[in-house]
Amino acid sequence: MSIQTYSVDRFIGLNQSGDENLMSPACTPDAANMCTDGGELRVAYGFTRLFEAAVPGTLRIDFFTLYRTNGAEIPVVIAGGVVYAYIENAWTPVYTYQSTRSKPIYDCAQVRINTTDYLVIADGQHGMIKFDGSSVTQFGSEENASNIPVSFLTMYRGRLFAAGDAANPDRLYYSVLPGSGRTVEQWGAVEASPAVEGGHVEIGALGGDPIVAVRALSNQLLIFKKNSLYRLFGDRPSNYTVEHIDTEIPQTNHAAVAVYGDMLYFGTQNGLYYYNGVTARPCADMRCIKAYMATAEVSGCRIKIVRDRLYFTFRRSARDEMIEYDLLERRYMRRNGFELIDMAVSGSRLLFINSKRFVYLFNNGMDYDGEPINAFWCTPLTDLGAKAAVKNLRRLYLRGSGGTLKVTAEIDGNTYTCRKQLPDSCSKVTEIPLKNGGRCFRLKLSNEAGGSFTLRGGLELEIGIGKRVD
Repeated sequence: MSIQTYSVDRFIGLNQSGDENLMSPACTPDAANMCTDGGELRVAYGFTRLFEAAVPGTLRIDFFTLYRTNGAEIPVVIAGGVVYAYIENAWTPVYTYQSTRSKPIYDCAQVRINTTDYLVIADGQHGMIKFDGSSVTQFGSEENASNIPVSFLTMYRGRLFAAGDAANPDRLYYSVLPGSGRTVEQWGAVEASPAVEGGHVEIGALGGDPIVAVRALSNQLLIFKKNSLYRLFGDRPSNYTVEHIDTEIPQTNHAAVAVYGDMLYFGTQNGLYYYNGVTARPCADMRCIKAYMATAEVSGCRIKIVRDRLYFTFRRSARDEMIEYDLLERRYMRRNGFELIDMAVSGSRLLFINSKRFVYLFNNGMDYDGEPINAFWCTPLTDLGAKAAVKNLRRLYLRGSGGTLKVTAEIDGNTYTCRKQLPDSCSKVTEIPLKNGGRCFRLKLSNEAGGSFTLRGGLELEIGIGKRVD
């Protein structure tokens, strides 16, 4: 019998793009709640409460965002048609909608009117409202042609753009250009200067293809329709140009669109797509999570980008899951084991809220607000390119620290589990005896009872290679 070493030199991330037998040992076909920054493998951080006050009441939470002014941020939540703001260390109801739909849609935009910062909120059923950090008032007026019940908002070249008017689902509205007494609450004509006036434009064919989202890049405005994509160029109504982007894209929703520099990412049932300023394409490396996406429900998905990390939520098997995607290194990891309703970005922090009605700080702490994190990493199932050979698993060598590491060896469908208490430092090599033999094997590394561990420098598996003698 000869001795062979199966080596994992570093840990990268998920890869479900092809046959596991051909996969790099540095990748995993299945994992959850692990972090591979710097090539090491450790249990990912959890989340903690941002503050101890829960949103009042029991009605369903539908929306979460932040109001910003002068470097300060105020969390804003809508639950059961009631708008709450976290003011002076307490949740304060600041507005109540007269009625709400069974599945309300909310969107918002941060604007400045004269010298005051406002958070403008649209719900598609009523006229917009605006929050100044302490109270809510109605946005716009019939006189200024801006009391329209739109659903989607974005700022582009100093103007407020809006869409999602149920009476005119293909219409894109735009405000006047602020200045000289004008504000984004005015959407009508300016006879003295048509270059700064407000108005609207119809996007694409009318009927059957409503606008479902609008987002601005530095030099163009993207208009997502149910079955098509358009862009608007120009800096004034006289030179506005609307172009159809000749590409087929699955439907997205306004909460699943996020801007990253001069690129834009959006979630669909087929996975993650990107727009590069010219055209829209599926992310090629989305194949790395194709097995998860095959059973994902994305109609209510959310996408947020924090620095160079994209967070993409969906549901599988009636449970919430999240994909964390490193945009620079193109690494994927799955996060699960917790509920998530909506997210918001605060500088370099990701915040979210769920039905427990607390605002949480993600990637912080060693558990899920007191609940254990269940983390694991599987190596690819492999026969080492020698199907006839019998592989006897002998010893696993690694440099690890932290709590208990659980190692499950699967070989020819049979499993064997052992546990090893890791030292306090990764400065020594830990040896874990294994047993059993067969032709195909994989390892599963997992934590115990929500504990944490770190592995550095990869791992080595010593295998005895022989042939079966009948």
